[in-house]
Amino acid sequence: MIHPNSLTRRDALYIAGTWTEDPARAWIDVESPVTEEVIGRVPAATTADVDRAVAAAVELHRQGHWRNRGIVERAKALAAIADGIERRAADFEALYTLDQGGLAAFAHFTAATAAAVFRDSEPLAQQLDLGPTRRDTTTGSVYVSREPVGPVAAIVPWNAPLVLAAAKIAPALLAGCPVVIKISPETPLVSFVLAEVFAEADLPVGLISFLPGDRDLGRYLTSRPGIGHISFTGSTAAGRQVMATAAERMTRVTLELGGKSAALVLDDAEPEEFAPLLAAGCTVQTGQVCTTQSRLLVPASKGKEWIDALTRAFATLVVGDPADKNTAIGPLVSRAQLDRVESFVETARQEGATVLTGGKKPTGSQFERGHWYSPTLITGTSPTMQINREEVFGPVITVETYEDLEAGIEAVNDTEFGLSNGIFTSDVDRALAIAPRLESGVVAINSAGPNITAPFGGLKMSGMGREGGIEGVEEFLETKQVNLPESS
Repeated sequence: MIHPNSLTRRDALYIAGTWTEDPARAWIDVESPVTEEVIGRVPAATTADVDRAVAAAVELHRQGHWRNRGIVERAKALAAIADGIERRAADFEALYTLDQGGLAAFAHFTAATAAAVFRDSEPLAQQLDLGPTRRDTTTGSVYVSREPVGPVAAIVPWNAPLVLAAAKIAPALLAGCPVVIKISPETPLVSFVLAEVFAEADLPVGLISFLPGDRDLGRYLTSRPGIGHISFTGSTAAGRQVMATAAERMTRVTLELGGKSAALVLDDAEPEEFAPLLAAGCTVQTGQVCTTQSRLLVPASKGKEWIDALTRAFATLVVGDPADKNTAIGPLVSRAQLDRVESFVETARQEGATVLTGGKKPTGSQFERGHWYSPTLITGTSPTMQINREEVFGPVITVETYEDLEAGIEAVNDTEFGLSNGIFTSDVDRALAIAPRLESGVVAINSAGPNITAPFGGLKMSGMGREGGIEGVEEFLETKQVNLPESS
């Protein structure tokens, strides 16, 4: 039964299959990034909540009530979750705009993608062979099976609380693993609706828990005995800490971390045609996406044309109320994020870069409150500048020229990150030939970002492991060998 709370004010947490209230819990105030006003509140999970959730997940895994259902039955249960997400799509979309400042024009994508991730469990269940499969080798015969790794600690960032939760929960549950998910205090509201969807399903006690909390709570969760796998999305700095914690118990990890991705624009792409596509693509969700192509590399032979066309395209991006479907740039999620973006742009100026558009808060009475920043295009940078080395996480993009294709590829790869680069061209076959040379886990052709239902993840300092597709499920499986006697 759904706990009787409004969408923005919650009194209970969904832990191990039950809504529970606890007067010892502190409160998390939820603020609007548009008005900076408190629009709701939710309970903050405690370490006792973590202990209870992990203990229930460990007990469920020990008893085998979920993993013994079989992968096809588990997939059917996840398809029912997809149905529930679709039924509650209007609530998910409203909250995406309300507490995150996400664009109404983009909100449908978030709910639809989350539902698709869960629904894709059914075909994946048909494709996965968990065994046991007999193998006869030159030194004997064995059975090989793949088994769930055990309870999963999943940590989801504030910038995609629904889609990235789905990307972690669905494959873990399909593999047979219970999940304890730590949700961000900045944008917690959609997770309560997702918890309500799970509460309506016929699922075993201990299968999933939703715990809102800060980084300290996340560190406590990932350090708990009994956790078999940690799935983390966040900054590279935080990912290092997660990996260090995991090393204490040799816990398996999937890390989807930061990026400083580039868009390599080839010389056959026409500026007037591609500039609007690039401007829109690299400012999705106000640039608060880890796969944002924040470095635009254009051919020097058309350098002035490209810079002029991109400047015009950026100038047309409408900043305003995220609930207005004509808005292209909404607010940043918080004051801290706004301060970070302003600092990056000011440092770029001090280092000699040229700001072509934006570079400040927009003017007007409607922007006096809220965390607004104009879409900003910067040129005149060098590879060593902070703006080209570190992730901004805002609508701040650099554009530079390259002399020839080899120099362009070298510039793309000149970063410690390797998440999601892009190639823009009128010749897809040419892009396919170049893609293997780009050092990133994802290469998007004439688009931005990954396909969430296919395997995605990073290289270098952008992480390890993959989410999505069969590969995403395999992250939560261990391989077991049963060695047969000679006579068998």
